[in-house]
Amino acid sequence: MVEQWRPIKQKFDEMYERFIEHIEQRGVEIPDSGILAGPVCPVRPMIEAGQIRWRDMGWDNAHFPLDYRLLMQKGIPGIIACASEPHQDLTPTQQMYRALIADCWIRIREYVRQHGEAALSRAAERPAEADRLKRMAFNCLELTSHAPETFEQGLQLFWFIWRLRSNFTSCIGRMDVHLQSLYERDVPQRISREEALALLCELWEKLNAVYAGDTLMNLMLGGVDAEGKDVSSDLSVLIMEATMRVARPEPHINVRIHANSRADFLDAAARLIAMGQGQGVLYYDENIIPNLVARGVPLEYARQYANDGCTEITFDGLSGIWFWQMESVKSLELALFRGQENPSTPFNPYTKWAHFQKPSVYRTRLTLGHDSGDFARMTSFDEVYAAFLDQYGYQIDRYMDVLAREVLKNAAEDVFHTSPIVAGLNEITLDTGVDPMRGGWAVENYQLLSGSIPTLADALYAIREGVFERGLCTMKELIHALSVDFEGFEDLRLALKKLPKFGNDVDAVDQLAADLAAFFCDRVENYPTPLGVKPLPGIYNIDFNTFAGSVGATPDGRNGGDLICEHYSPTPGNAKNGPTAVIQSAAKADLKRGCASSPLYLVLPRGLGAVDAKLIRQMMKGCGEAGLPVVSISIYDKSALEDALLHPDKHEDLVVRVWGFNARFIDLDEGLKRHVMSRIL
Repeated sequence: MVEQWRPIKQKFDEMYERFIEHIEQRGVEIPDSGILAGPVCPVRPMIEAGQIRWRDMGWDNAHFPLDYRLLMQKGIPGIIACASEPHQDLTPTQQMYRALIADCWIRIREYVRQHGEAALSRAAERPAEADRLKRMAFNCLELTSHAPETFEQGLQLFWFIWRLRSNFTSCIGRMDVHLQSLYERDVPQRISREEALALLCELWEKLNAVYAGDTLMNLMLGGVDAEGKDVSSDLSVLIMEATMRVARPEPHINVRIHANSRADFLDAAARLIAMGQGQGVLYYDENIIPNLVARGVPLEYARQYANDGCTEITFDGLSGIWFWQMESVKSLELALFRGQENPSTPFNPYTKWAHFQKPSVYRTRLTLGHDSGDFARMTSFDEVYAAFLDQYGYQIDRYMDVLAREVLKNAAEDVFHTSPIVAGLNEITLDTGVDPMRGGWAVENYQLLSGSIPTLADALYAIREGVFERGLCTMKELIHALSVDFEGFEDLRLALKKLPKFGNDVDAVDQLAADLAAFFCDRVENYPTPLGVKPLPGIYNIDFNTFAGSVGATPDGRNGGDLICEHYSPTPGNAKNGPTAVIQSAAKADLKRGCASSPLYLVLPRGLGAVDAKLIRQMMKGCGEAGLPVVSISIYDKSALEDALLHPDKHEDLVVRVWGFNARFIDLDEGLKRHVMSRIL
C-alpha cells in the first residue's frame, strides 16, 4: 500500500520544492517609500528573458480571482489551521494534499515574517524613516499571528498573496466586498478617508510597476451579495477615485449595476468612464444573473459573479475558468472554399506590443473544415444560408470537442494538482483535500467564445442583397473575386462595401446577426459534454486583430487581413449613425444568452459635443433597459491619437481600451494602434 502512494508523494514533494524555489526567487523587498512591503518583480524583463511560465507551481492559468474573502476572514494562520485540522475518511492523496497546502502556507507565513524583521532592521538604520518602517513591520508581523485587523493590513496581505500567486499577473475580483468590513472598521475611526485613498493609490502604483497593459488585473465593483442585497459602498467609490487619481492602465475596473445600486456609486462610475481611459466596463446584474441560473448555476453563486482576465464571467472564489474561442466569420470562408482557407489569405506577422515582442506568423491556407457544397452552383440565398449553417455547426462542434477533452483531462488523476495558493483559498479543498480541478470548485466553468458575428452578418447580408437581390455578381464571380482578394474587382468590392452594415439600426442586417448569435448559443448549450458539464456560450473574441490577419477577403467588401469586429460590436468604421443606432442594433439579439460574456463596445469621440458624466449616466441607463449584459464605453480624442502616432513621447499617459484590458497607446504595436484609431476614424 505504501508503494502505491509513493509516486503521488513524490509529486507533492516536487511541488513543495518548486513552491519554495518560487518564493525564494521573489526575495525580500522593503520599498523606499510607502507602507506596503513585498517585491514588485517587474514582468517585462522576465518576458524579454523568456522566464515567464504559466504553471510554475501546479495548474493555475491565473485567469480567475481567488477567494480573497476567505483570506481576509482567516488570515494566513487560519488557512494553515484549516489545512492542518484532522479529518477522518480521507484518502491518502487527500491527506497529503492538505498537508502540502499547510506546509506551503507555513512558508508564506515565514516569508511575511522576514519582511517584518527586515523593516525593523531598516528602521534602526534609518531614524528619519523609522515611523514608516516600524508601521510596515508591525503590519507584517501581525499578519503572521492572526487575520488582518485594519484596512492597511488587508491591503498588505492582498499584495503578498497576489504577487506570490503568479510570475505574471492574476485577477483581483470583488475587492470592495472582500475589504469592506476592514474599511468600515478603520475609516474614519483610525485613519481618514484620504489616507485610505492614499493606500489604494500606493497599491495601484505597485500593480502598474509589475506590468501595465494586457494583464489579468480585472477588479469588479458593486453588484449584489449571495442574498441579493446591494454591496456598493463608500469603498467601491473610493476604489474608482483611486483609479481616477492614478490614471494608469492598472487595475482594470469593472462595475456591476442593478436597480438598487447607490446613486453615488453610479455617479462615480460615470465620472470614471468620462475620463476616457477605457475604465469602468458595465455589467448589468438583471441581464446576467437570471441567465446564469437558467444554465444551471445556483442562484447564490450566480449573484457572486466577477470576471476573468478579460470580460468572461467567473464566480469569485468559487470557480476556475477554461475557455476556447473561435471566429465565426472564418466559418464562412471555410464554407465558401469547401472546407479550405481562402487561397489569398495573408500570412500576417502579428505582435501585440511594440517594444519587445517578436512577430509571430500564423499558418494559413489549411484545410480546417468539411465540404458544405459547391457554393458557386447555388441559386438562392436560402440554399447558401443552409449550407453555411452546416459548416458553422461543424466548426462549433470542432471547438466544443476541444473543451470536452479539457473536461476529461482535468478530471484525470495524473494531472498536476492546482497551485497551493489557489488550493489554500478554496474552502472545499481545505476541508476535504479534493483538488479544485477534480470537484473542488463549487462551479464548473467551461466556456466557448465566438466573436465576429456582426462581421459575419455583414458578409452574409452582402451575399443575399448583393448577389441574389441586386445582381452585382454571381456566386461564382464572388468566390473568384474573394480568392484573389478583389484584385481586378475593385468596383465590386466598393459596391459590396456600400451595402447596409450592422450597427446602423438596419433591421435586415441586425436580425441576421441575431439569428446567428442564437444559432451559436443553441449549438453550444446542446453539445453533449462529458461528465455532465454544461459549458457557457459567450459572444466574445480575444486577439481579434490576430484572427483578422488570418481571415481572407469576405463578401462584405473587406480585404483579406482587414479588421473584423470586436465581440458583438460593429466592424470598425461601419457604424455611421451614432451610438444610439449601435445600441438598437445590438438590442435585437438576445445577448443575455451569451452569459459567458457578450460585450458591446460603444465609442464616443471627443470634440463632437460634451461627453460628460451626465451623458454617460443616460447611456448607462439606456443600455440596461435595452437588455445588454456587458457594455464598454470608450471616449477618444481623434487629434490626440493622431498626434501620438507622430510624437509618442508627448503622449506617454494616453491610455486606451483594447479588448479586455487597457494599455498605453504608445506601447501597442502598429496594427493595434490602427485598430483603436479605426473605432473613430
